[in-house]
Amino acid sequence: MIARPTFVATPVRTATTRATDPFTVLQRQVGRLIDDYRAPDTFGSGRIGSTDITEDATGYHIYIEVPGCSEKDITLNASNGVLSISGEKKSPVTSEQKQHVATRSFGAFSEHFSLPEGVDEDRISARIKDGVLQVTLPRREPAKPSERKIEIQPG
Repeated sequence: MIARPTFVATPVRTATTRATDPFTVLQRQVGRLIDDYRAPDTFGSGRIGSTDITEDATGYHIYIEVPGCSEKDITLNASNGVLSISGEKKSPVTSEQKQHVATRSFGAFSEHFSLPEGVDEDRISARIKDGVLQVTLPRREPAKPSERKIEIQPG
């Protein structure tokens, strides 16, 4: 009988030279510490994916990586100056399947953002494309100073 091979994911390591410079060693150690700290911030830990926030003349834009999620998996709410984003990335693996390697993360996630002054909550919009959720936070139209002539009524 021929045994089935087991599937093992082996990380690829590149040959590195040992640095004797203490600053290089410290930099490498801090880099590993940061990588280890960032690792849990994935789906299933309650946190959303990597996020970028930009601003232009029209307002603010939030870009969030949500690979494997569709618009049906994500909920956005804006209330009292807070934008709430929540959802769930579901595993495609069924109970009938035997899984050999599991490195992707699945689970519920949520995040809350305080909206800056001047954002028009009624016009916030969102779209998802290529695994990136883009939330647009448009600025309120500035109040135009109105001037009106007031008629003076005779006594």
